[in-house]
Amino acid sequence: MATSSIGNNDKFGDLRRRLVFLLLALVVYRVGAHIPVPGIDPNQLQQLFKGQQGG
Repeated sequence: MATSSIGNNDKFGDLRRRLVFLLLALVVYRVGAHIPVPGIDPNQLQQLFKGQQGG
């Protein structure tokens, strides 16, 4: 009985560790999306995307 409760705790610990990693990865992605890339003009990039949108 004691071994099954230890096994369940380990499974939840692994799941918790994976979820924390996923959340941290999402935070890093969202923060990184707001960091401008040097050498890229955002206005020209926006015009490029508008030109590609027409099909």
